[in-house]
Amino acid sequence: MTYEGAFRLPENFYWGALGLSFYPDGDGGAGSLLVTEFEALSDPAHPGVCWDPTWDCYAHFGEVAIPTPAQSANWEDLPEATLTAGPTAFDGGLASTVHNEYLFVSDLEYVPRQGSQTSDKLYGSINLWYAEGVAGEDSFPTIWFANLDGTGARGMFHVGPDDGFYHGRKMGSYLFSVPEWYADDYLDGRTLVTGRARGTPMDGLEEITIRGGSQGPTLFAFHAWDSDSPTGDLDALPMLYYRVKFPGCAGPNVGDPAVCDYPGYTMCDEWNGGAFVDNGAQRAIMLLGYKGLGTSCYDEPPVECHDPCSDDHGYHCQPYERQVVFYDVHELGHSAAGLQDPWVVVPYTIWRPAEFYLGDNPCWNVGGMTFDVQNGRLFMVERGLGVSEMNAAVVHVWSL
Repeated sequence: MTYEGAFRLPENFYWGALGLSFYPDGDGGAGSLLVTEFEALSDPAHPGVCWDPTWDCYAHFGEVAIPTPAQSANWEDLPEATLTAGPTAFDGGLASTVHNEYLFVSDLEYVPRQGSQTSDKLYGSINLWYAEGVAGEDSFPTIWFANLDGTGARGMFHVGPDDGFYHGRKMGSYLFSVPEWYADDYLDGRTLVTGRARGTPMDGLEEITIRGGSQGPTLFAFHAWDSDSPTGDLDALPMLYYRVKFPGCAGPNVGDPAVCDYPGYTMCDEWNGGAFVDNGAQRAIMLLGYKGLGTSCYDEPPVECHDPCSDDHGYHCQPYERQVVFYDVHELGHSAAGLQDPWVVVPYTIWRPAEFYLGDNPCWNVGGMTFDVQNGRLFMVERGLGVSEMNAAVVHVWSL
């Protein structure tokens, strides 16, 4: 992988860019990027988070032309991508039916039209950032799709049946496609994959459970819809998930990371981007995220976690770092085929990109990731640049 440089995203994507998808037909066939805008649902008439249920709350995205990346010690000297379309609402208000406030517009993925569909589609995903308080033990849907102009939105769809195992806490943080050969070989034709790491059990009644979340990132494959007006749940197949050992692995102030299925798991781990990356000879499923390296400390009097990044109520797992983890695609395929327990598969290597500008600042997470199959380019979003009120975003580019 050769680092090509980076470029800035326009102001539309400050506090956004959690979702990223390569659009091969964009920019006159040169290819463009589709990027989620503000990370929460928003109403242009009421700036900020949609806390009022009477507002018109939508998920938005924009399309940007990809400039020639540059390498510079100062991110503000990088070329800025041009917004060619948007902001475009593309969920038809569906995401707000799950919750209008406590969610992230977390990813999106371009999918060519299937079956009887009359146009190409844009799939979107959400996750509830405080699922336990918002939905309780209940599962919730995380996926929808729309036409590329934002019309014709359909959803919200559960990934798998609405039950304790295929729980919304395991889905929605990242969304990407896999090649057809891989889908045919291992996934019974399923070409879309989503997942999340949210390490809470469904009800807390079992010391080890697969109900509720996952103490480590998940991968669930599903078929893209082949009609414009589908109904029902998405037909999902588990590729990767980890057992929840609560409180053993990550209980507040008592958990021991050594007993976790995922090495060193903490309750602060976030995985925001995913991609199937292939150079023709080697391939991996990569996940981009923000990893806690300490223990799972829960800040609530009388406990103080002394986190230099935040003094908020909740979990703290300092120190932190931005990581890309690599999974063996064939190992994951064996799990999907039922040949082994999914939780035995762990990343075979960890990459900490030295090119990230915030390398010495551990307090900001990352955004989306996508792979340009045609030209062998990998795109990753770094967030948190500028003063804290900006949360500006930069797209880093590598070629394979």
